[in-house]
Amino acid sequence: MDSTKADFTKRKEEVSEYFSFLKILNMNDSVSLEYKDPVDKTNKNFPIERRLQTIFIANTFLLLYNLVESTIRNSITEIYIKIKEDKVSYQNLSGQMKKIWLRKTRKSLVERGRNNGIEGEISGIIDNIIKKEIIELTINDTRISGNIDAQRIRELAKENGFDIVKDGSILKNIKEKRNFLAHGNQTFDDIGKNITYKDLDKYREDTFSYLTQVIQNIETFIEKQEYKKVNNKEV
Repeated sequence: MDSTKADFTKRKEEVSEYFSFLKILNMNDSVSLEYKDPVDKTNKNFPIERRLQTIFIANTFLLLYNLVESTIRNSITEIYIKIKEDKVSYQNLSGQMKKIWLRKTRKSLVERGRNNGIEGEISGIIDNIIKKEIIELTINDTRISGNIDAQRIRELAKENGFDIVKDGSILKNIKEKRNFLAHGNQTFDDIGKNITYKDLDKYREDTFSYLTQVIQNIETFIEKQEYKKVNNKEV
């Protein structure tokens, strides 16, 4: 999980640096940006008016959602990488992982069977299972993009078999606001004008805490090799 943890730390630092800027806006009624004009070389000031401040505030939800989705994506990818590294065959997969692989295989079977014939595709899959071919899964074999919140993370935990993290209700608000912005349903000013710095700091702290626990749970899942059968029984 070293790669996932490093990326998580980097993205948290980016968010925290952004919050340092927001804190300055929050502490001062009048803030301006001083810069040197490239034409006449004189120092000038650009006032950061209230509307621009609300745009900066709304942008926070894009940063936080990016942190959530990337962390979940990277963490689950670590499971699938470990399955391949451990050379796990279908026979030795946990029950949850078999379902994910079967879902992937069914989709692939339908797509390839149109061109190559369904019987030949089924025969090839059976041969691979009998020969105990190494199972390969990717993040594309699960559903993540665009709609990650605590409920979807709980579903992913059940699908893959790692422990669920309780609560995380604040992630739903982050997802909804991010989607409003991404799909053009609301302007940045609309989203940001009713949010305080204190509200945002709560979003940040809760998001950091929740994702830290998810990473820990998946790390434990990998260390215990819970993607495999337990004592030759399905889990």
